[in-house]
Amino acid sequence: MKKKNLILIVDDEAEIRLLLKEFLEKNDFDVIVAEDGQQAIKLAGECSPDLVITDMLLPKEHGVVVMQTIKDNYFLPIIAISGIYKKNEIEDKIGDVYIDGFFEKPLKLDEILVCIHSILNG
Repeated sequence: MKKKNLILIVDDEAEIRLLLKEFLEKNDFDVIVAEDGQQAIKLAGECSPDLVITDMLLPKEHGVVVMQTIKDNYFLPIIAISGIYKKNEIEDKIGDVYIDGFFEKPLKLDEILVCIHSILNG
């Protein structure tokens, strides 16, 4: 039996975490969640997810710090999401942090799923 990919979802909004968690579990992924930046960094190290989906504005650590820390220490693919920042301004906000995808809220779940499959299946 094939091992399911593990995805870490990071968002301070419980509704977004639940929406993504339920959607991804229905699409055959294992999911863990974090509600702030510090918890996200801790879980990334402890659980070794295959991919991280993180909001840009988080309590305790800004999303950019979370993404940079995870990229530098765990080399994981990251999809950023935001209800504040728009696609055309995201590069200015994240500097030289490489992300594997970006989606504005409200989220289009089918588009995120395509992106996840593209990243994980090369």
